Parts: sequence; C-alpha cells; structure tokens
Amino acid sequence: MPGFYLTGSINVPTVDDAFRLVGSRLQPGVTRVPDGEPGERANWVLTQAPHFLENPTLDVVDNRARIRPGTTVSFGPLDYHSIAAESYQRFLAARRDGVLAPESRFLVSIPTPINAVNSFAEFDSRVEIAYAYEQRLRESVLRLQELVPPRDLAVQWDLPTELATVEGWFDNPYGGFEPIFAATARLASWIDDEAELTFHLCYGDSKFGASPFMGTPPDEEAARRGGRHILPRDATALVTLANGLSRHVPRRIDAIHAATVATWTRRAHWQPLSGLALEPGTEVYLGLLHAEDGAEGARARAALAAEFLPEFGIATECGLGRHSPEQLEAVLTAWSELASAERELVSEVRG
Repeated sequence: MPGFYLTGSINVPTVDDAFRLVGSRLQPGVTRVPDGEPGERANWVLTQAPHFLENPTLDVVDNRARIRPGTTVSFGPLDYHSIAAESYQRFLAARRDGVLAPESRFLVSIPTPINAVNSFAEFDSRVEIAYAYEQRLRESVLRLQELVPPRDLAVQWDLPTELATVEGWFDNPYGGFEPIFAATARLASWIDDEAELTFHLCYGDSKFGASPFMGTPPDEEAARRGGRHILPRDATALVTLANGLSRHVPRRIDAIHAATVATWTRRAHWQPLSGLALEPGTEVYLGLLHAEDGAEGARARAALAAEFLPEFGIATECGLGRHSPEQLEAVLTAWSELASAERELVSEVRG
C-alpha cells in the first residue's frame, strides 16, 4: 500500500492541530501534509466571491457575474500564497520538533480557475473570465514557490468542476474535453520541477449540506443531511480526466487522487480503471475509505479495484474537513487498522 493521501481540509480548529493530528494519527502513511484549511478557508472556493461579485469589470445579475459591455475583464491580485507561507513556518516548526515525520512535504491545494468561475459567473462568460482569472492566479502560484522552497512543496489542483463536466452533470463552456485538459496543463506548467504536482479529482463531497455537484436534494430531510443525491455510474469519468491530464501535462505528475463512491460494490464499477494510461511514476490514490463502513468497507472496495489496477494508495472521498468529529474519528481509526494490517503483512513476508 503506497500510503494515505490527504486532499487539504481537516476538521480541526487550527493549523497546529492539523499537523498534530497528521503526525500522531496518519503518519507514516501520509507524506504530503496540508495545513487543514481551518476557518474561512473551509469554504473552499467561496473565499473567492469578492473577486467576482465586487469586480468593476463585471456586472452581477442574480448573483452571477458577466463581462461588463465595453470593458476587458480583469482581476486584482489573488492571494493563495500569504496564508500558505504562514502555515509553512508552522510546518517547519512541527517537522523540526518531531511532530511531523522528517520526509513530510507541505501540501497546498488550489481550485483551478474554472472551479471559481463555475461558482460565480454566467455560462456564456466563463471561458473568458476564467482566462483573466488565470493570469492573476499564476502570479500567486509563482510567489508561493518563492516563499516555500519547491523541494518542500506539493501543489494540488482541485478539479471537481472538471470531473462533473466530464461526467455530464455540467454543461461544458469549452465545448469539448480537450480544451479543459489543455487549460489544466497550463496551470501544471507553473510548478517548479523540484515541487510535487498532484491532482484531486473530486465529486464535491459535502456531509453538512447540499452541494451543487450532487444534484437537487429530493426533500428537505435529504438537504439537511447533506451527502450525495446523484451518483457517478462507475470510474469512467475518473479515467477520462486522468488520461487527459496525462496526455496534456508536459511535466511529471506525482499523484492523482480519485474520489470513488461507497456504493461501487460490483466489478463493473471498477473495470474502467484498467484503461488508465498514466506515466509509471504517477501514484494513484483511490477514495475507498468511508466513515460509515470503515476498514472493512475499504478492504472490500480495494479488492475489487485491485482486479483492474495493480497498485494504489488509500484516501477518503474528499477532504477530512467534510467530516463531523465522529466521522473523522471513524476514518482515523479505520486507517490505523488498515495500516497495522499492512505492516503485519510486510513483516510476515520479510520474516
């Protein structure tokens, strides 16, 4: 088992709490360590709302931005780097003090431009607005790599809108899939060769309320419960997106995290994984671990996936920030059980 992958968020109050949890409960399995995205950042791309809804080059109608006639869309500075640099100093202290393992890298997760634009812009304006947003995002990502040494850094691009579009749940403003892959490859080209590059292929998990990625809740009770109201049929869209990235991204892709679904219990759900065409060095992590059925469910799903993909690591469907405290504890306990069983197996083989 290559290990356990964290996508960014962790349901803890502070950055230091996130590092302590990873160091004490998830290592040595986790090598890429996020800061947990506490506070306002738990809202993910919603933190970008003012850049769209208070932008003088955009008109806002029914809470959706469109390009103002006679203007060229532009954005002010974007800042994913300052908070990351602050957290990196806490990361260094945690690693120095033995809270985190010496081989730990600092993970920064960033939504791609189309994820921000999909949340705030009208359909016909999205491609042009996304490209303008991309120019300012590039400045922030380059500054990030000045503030955090690339040898210590892993940059994760979040791709739920891309995955939902490939799945057919969202209309595609680009008209086809290849321009989506090409746009993502531009972002990948910004990442220094010494840094690690990862992608989070996600369906927008939300255990605390309805998500636009999940369809309209069938009733009020379902809306309060959160969770998923529409389900991907199998791993086909994951494979399509991963292969598209592999075709277009010119540099090394270090890891791809692929969300999967607890209800994928048949071989046919997993068979598309046999079509993955990634470079040999790209690690794959499958979101097999779910709080509701723990280690037992993860093992059952892993056994099915292993028929079609010879090697992969384990993850949850989305970030640990999408879990209640009880669900978080269930996942941590399940991972401990899985990791202990793996260590025992390795010991037996070597013995």
